[in-house]
Amino acid sequence: MNFDFENPLPEAFVLQNAERILNYMDDINLQRTSKFKYTPAESFYILWEVEGLEFHIECLKNGLILYTFRNKAFGNVFGTETISQFIPRLESYLLAGMC
Repeated sequence: MNFDFENPLPEAFVLQNAERILNYMDDINLQRTSKFKYTPAESFYILWEVEGLEFHIECLKNGLILYTFRNKAFGNVFGTETISQFIPRLESYLLAGMC
């Protein structure tokens, strides 16, 4: 991670949201690539690519999840939601995109 004195440690709920998303990603046993980093805006960014789908996810310091899902067949889906709203949306998009 890229922590330094100019970028303070992330808020606990930012890390908790990121942990829930990363645990969800680990539970799915698919061939995938992912990248994540702590940003200067004190958020946690995750790029997740799985079977032709691309997920850009950012855990914001206000507790919301900012996301963009990309798929050539379905186009882009984007928005902001709480973590409890986001996980089901991620799951449904993942299932729809792989069918």
